[in-house]
Amino acid sequence: MVVLAQPKTISPYIEAWKKTGRDQSYASQVFFDSLRLTKYDPAAKKRYWNDISQLHHYLDRHPDRRLGVRLMMFEIMAAREHGLASKYYSVVDSIIKIAYPLNDPQLNAELYSIRADLPPSDETHLLYNLKAVEIQRSIGFSYFPYVHNRFFGISAVLFGQSNYAQCIAYGKEGLKTWNLDSVHRDPRVYIFQLDIIGASYRNLNKPDSARWYYNHIIASVSNDTDPWFIKLWTGISKGNIGRTYTGEGNFDAAAPLLNTYLQVSRECGDWLNIAIAQNALSTFYFKQKKYNMAASFAAEALAAAKEHKLNTELISSAALLANIYRIQRNIDSAFYYYELENQYKQREGEELKKSELSVVKAQIAFDNLQHSLILAQASVSREKGLRNAILVTILLLIIIVLLLYNKKRTRDQTRLREARERHARAEQQVADARDRIAVFTRHLIDKNNLIDSLRIQLDQSKDLTHEVTDKLLAEPLLTEAGWENFRQEFSKAYPVFFQQLRERCEGLTPAMERLAALIFLQLNNYQIANALGIGKESVARSKRRLRTILKLAADESLEDHVKTLATRS
Repeated sequence: MVVLAQPKTISPYIEAWKKTGRDQSYASQVFFDSLRLTKYDPAAKKRYWNDISQLHHYLDRHPDRRLGVRLMMFEIMAAREHGLASKYYSVVDSIIKIAYPLNDPQLNAELYSIRADLPPSDETHLLYNLKAVEIQRSIGFSYFPYVHNRFFGISAVLFGQSNYAQCIAYGKEGLKTWNLDSVHRDPRVYIFQLDIIGASYRNLNKPDSARWYYNHIIASVSNDTDPWFIKLWTGISKGNIGRTYTGEGNFDAAAPLLNTYLQVSRECGDWLNIAIAQNALSTFYFKQKKYNMAASFAAEALAAAKEHKLNTELISSAALLANIYRIQRNIDSAFYYYELENQYKQREGEELKKSELSVVKAQIAFDNLQHSLILAQASVSREKGLRNAILVTILLLIIIVLLLYNKKRTRDQTRLREARERHARAEQQVADARDRIAVFTRHLIDKNNLIDSLRIQLDQSKDLTHEVTDKLLAEPLLTEAGWENFRQEFSKAYPVFFQQLRERCEGLTPAMERLAALIFLQLNNYQIANALGIGKESVARSKRRLRTILKLAADESLEDHVKTLATRS
């Protein structure tokens, strides 16, 4: 009685899973749908796991590769609906291997769709969705459920990688499949897909196309049943339309849309869109040269992005603040936010490198999987000698690849070592030059002491006049050759000093360059006068002329301003 009851209970599964034609995907999807619809029903959960157990017992007595693959697929989907998917992360690839000898591309496409999400990863999500779509396109999208989800997954990852053109291409192709599967489509996925395409067009500076998609969102989202969702996405769409108007300089059109975006985001408590809206308003005021308002919104966005770890908006707000303060000549603040922006960019760059490496690893893993499947199939149909020959060839190729990789790695390490050595030499040259400048400065001070001593001697004895004159003329800066040597050392120690001085001073003379350099070394007027062989009154007049050329305000210190010339603004 019990033995006979089991086939009756599980017979619908067996009948559907034995199908091999193009209708096999939808025949199996019926069971996946039932899992999804009854996921919160404890009795249904118990029933499904009991069915799975009975199916395993049936397969023990009646081994069947296709039924075994379908059963594992169903078991994984049941686990995913009940929050147990991680238990099956390690077995998905083995199921793909088991299915390979069936030579059924449609079944493979379904497996790739499952593998795209297990385990959750952008890299495998993109790779296996692409593989699934490739097969589905060749068979016909109408024979597969959830095709639009595959395209949405691809375009979402491409958008995250800033590959906007490809994101748009896959997104549009996904929209074309929207009406093929009216049972399984999620209207919100449609909204999200429109958003990704619209954002891609905005980033590609195609405002008309971007506005079309966001207006389409406003028209489509009104059919949703959740007022909160309608309100949020209407605000998001208006905000993005406003951003396109800002980019075109149409500030009158942009203002109400951006303000609505921020207000709605706050009311909905969506911190990502709050930060985006604040940065959008900062850009709006920045383009109108209203820098105080721009700084205020950027600072708010930065605070929100820090609190909620929104790295993209951290970069945007830091960049805005750096530009604002640079324009306002607030060098310290500009430098601070510029460093902050670079810090966040570096963090993003490191994540991108990890992502790129993961993509490569995922592709290698997939290729290795496919390669192992080919070998497994070949072992059934070919003689042992041919199989061994293939294995030897593969081994040789691996050795060659390893040798080439090792050679490349050695070459890269050599280049890196040489680059580090060049950098160390450059740093040492700067340090040596600064040491020589420090020695030169001390020498100037010693020279001034010597001049004082000589002048005292001169006052005491008129006969020492010629001896004093000879000693003074022996000092290096009193000759053109001495100044040129000093200028070369100074330029090594502070590479941007004279460049920035020339950029800020029109009609700069060599005498002004000398004066500025000695001011930077913190020499007083008396020491500068002795170093240049001029009177203290001439030094004062030269300083006044330099202040005028630098266009310094009355309350700005010439000495402090000159100090800033050694660092790049």
